[in-house]
Amino acid sequence: MPISLLTDDDFTPKPPAEAVAAFARKVAVPTRVFDELSTEAKQLAFRIAGVHKARLLQRARDVVKRAIRDGTPFAEVRRKLSAIFADEGVESPALSRLRLVFQQNSQQAYNDARRTVLDDPEVTAAFPYRMYLTVGNGTAGVRGVRPEHAALHRLVFKWDDPFWDAHTPPWEFGCRCTTVALTAGQVKRMGVRVRNLGYVRKRIKVKGQKRRGIAENPGFIRGKLNLDAIDAEIRELLNV
Repeated sequence: MPISLLTDDDFTPKPPAEAVAAFARKVAVPTRVFDELSTEAKQLAFRIAGVHKARLLQRARDVVKRAIRDGTPFAEVRRKLSAIFADEGVESPALSRLRLVFQQNSQQAYNDARRTVLDDPEVTAAFPYRMYLTVGNGTAGVRGVRPEHAALHRLVFKWDDPFWDAHTPPWEFGCRCTTVALTAGQVKRMGVRVRNLGYVRKRIKVKGQKRRGIAENPGFIRGKLNLDAIDAEIRELLNV
């Protein structure tokens, strides 16, 4: 489709069905299996730390999947998850952990679906740049924003810069950052410099803190993963 014929609808995030499909690729695995998976395979695994019962994990995964599909608020998700733990005779994790499980998996699913749209060749031709944004005003500590994330606030990169392989939100558990697609004209009018991964590695440091490994990105580009190999690895560890 020529760019001149594109409408606003062509640049909106994918509908819930696409996010559900992104999440549906995840396999429910107990903690012991998750800990043995490669970094790549972990990106396609659903787990709740410390939980080992396969049926409980599968039921919890189904609750999250339906919540992504239906837009269910967390309060209702928590009630359903707590009921599942009670039914399985397992003590429910703390509220903060349940919130993290739901937030991380739902945001990752929506962002994966959204990136599928933004990575379309016709979209990247029209919007070749992306700006990284944190929640709030990008100040470390405000609304729980971590220093490593705050340091990236409002930085602009080409859409295909290797930076995004490791920092497409959510790139750490609990990450609530996002990105905004920009045209070349917008970048010029804003007067911002276009950065790259080398700039981040050399210039952005956080005093008193060890830089987190960029290879552990939960939002790693799905198109670069060998899904067949990952599926085989998970099946082997699950003995199926």
